[in-house]
Amino acid sequence: MSSYRITSRYAKSLLTLAIERKSLEAVYGDVLSISKIIADNRELAVMLKSPLLTPDRKVAVLKKIFEGKINELTYLFLTLLTNKGRESHLVDIFNAFIQQYKSLRGITSVKLTSAVKLDAVTVQNIVSGIKAKDGLSEIDLNEVIDESLIGGYIVEYNNKQIDTSVSRQLHKMRQVVEDDSYVKQI
Repeated sequence: MSSYRITSRYAKSLLTLAIERKSLEAVYGDVLSISKIIADNRELAVMLKSPLLTPDRKVAVLKKIFEGKINELTYLFLTLLTNKGRESHLVDIFNAFIQQYKSLRGITSVKLTSAVKLDAVTVQNIVSGIKAKDGLSEIDLNEVIDESLIGGYIVEYNNKQIDTSVSRQLHKMRQVVEDDSYVKQI
């Protein structure tokens, strides 16, 4: 079975079960926390992917870390994945769960890249413009600083990109100058 099918099916199963047990928000919070813990702890990530450790040992480690600290459904899901040998897909399953949760709630992920940290008013104006333009209800904003933009910003969401960066404008000007077709017209 392909990795995409594994991740989307397990994520959908967790989402459906969390809705049925009326613990969707708690499970979503757990998924975000566990994803951050795994991202911040390389040893844990390596342990989950290691084929040398038995599922029992991995469950014992997960029990020490998470039992009683997360929702019971989330904990049972972790142990189920480990016992089924799918723990190496855990990060991808959780990413798919987050995407499915956002889709269910009507939340759109937006990446805002700028050369410098933008002030709150500017960010709010950009977000309001995007909401009005595409009729979005809720936005999950991820701000990124990239000094190579020189100035301006790039907004990415729903497979769309709005690029007002100075570096993009310079690139366009460079292409016009390099394309000397205007010289031939003189």
